[in-house]
Amino acid sequence: MKKTKVSRMLVHLDAQYEAARKMLNGILRFAATNSRWEVQFTDRELPYANLSFYGEWKPDAIITDCRCHTIDSESFAAIGSKIAVFVSTEPPQGWNLPCAIIESDDALIGKTAASFFRHKKIANYAYIGDSRQKEWDKARHAAFCETLGEDHAAVVHRFGNFSGKDWSAQEKAIAKWLKSLPKPCGLFAAYDMRGKHVLDACRIAGISVPEQIQVLGVDDESHICEQTAPTLSSIAPDFEAGGFTAAKFVDGVLCGGDTPPQPGNPRRLKFGVKGVVERMSTTDIYGMAQRITAAKRFIRQYATTQIGTGDVAAAIGVSQRVLQRNFKEITGKTVLDEIQTVRLEKAKDMLRKTNIPVNNLSTFCGFSSASHLKRLFKAKFGMTMSAWRSSSER
Repeated sequence: MKKTKVSRMLVHLDAQYEAARKMLNGILRFAATNSRWEVQFTDRELPYANLSFYGEWKPDAIITDCRCHTIDSESFAAIGSKIAVFVSTEPPQGWNLPCAIIESDDALIGKTAASFFRHKKIANYAYIGDSRQKEWDKARHAAFCETLGEDHAAVVHRFGNFSGKDWSAQEKAIAKWLKSLPKPCGLFAAYDMRGKHVLDACRIAGISVPEQIQVLGVDDESHICEQTAPTLSSIAPDFEAGGFTAAKFVDGVLCGGDTPPQPGNPRRLKFGVKGVVERMSTTDIYGMAQRITAAKRFIRQYATTQIGTGDVAAAIGVSQRVLQRNFKEITGKTVLDEIQTVRLEKAKDMLRKTNIPVNNLSTFCGFSSASHLKRLFKAKFGMTMSAWRSSSER
């Protein structure tokens, strides 16, 4: 029987991360069904001195993470490597061997987060990304916003760039931002550790999760997600499929006759999403968030008519007592406060867009009298309606 030529693949990933272990599973699964491949795995650093350990074995290919950036392509070529796949990172500068980059589909991750929160029927959204402003972070944020905007003009509140000197200052800044968000709110964190940061800040700020803010992370790192309080829901990228795809790419180029990428022009490979692993940070057991979102939607639609708390309660199918308690717990306001806020915003809109006399606006905004509207308007905005109209025309 003719002996099959064996090709060798060295996998160099940081095993402390669950994602790396899942990716290795995919690589080994590919090798198990393709007997021409032998796979060896190391999670140690690969400085120049350690390459000699693999010199006689002569790996034909390497799949590696960012910790090999101290190694150049000539060093890999010297031990026999003909091609490399870099996991979620760019090749080292000056790399001149054929290579590919395997990374998560960040646009799909953003879309998945948006679809998850839309299913929850939450009207307010927020995003907190990586402080380094990486491209993957920007892609997740953009897809999240675009997908939410397909159904309605959703406003996504984003935590801005933070320039503070230490973690204590950043945690306080996050807590302050969380307090300012309209509630209930669905918050998408770019990765699980960032989700943990949010949960910690919520605890500091006295914000209840998931009733006021529901938090969703990315990567499903169980050592993080299962140990937060409450436990963190997370999008699970298909890391195992990523490992399989990386190994299949190498096999196609070295054994299957596929055209190798040109040096300096890496092939871009993507892997998708397995789903959302839901935990307590988004599990609104009593439906409070959906209830208040429905109440606020009803108020926005009918505030300019003569509605009261009883009408809102009847519309969403709960008692006035339950509505008042839930509304105060989640938004920090009463139902009447919300009705008056919507009515006053309507008054501002009409002052800006119409020439209707101030004394005639009350009936269009749901107020029983012009004097009542004028009094509330001045208390809210610090000026008379006439003065506000004049200032908005400038």
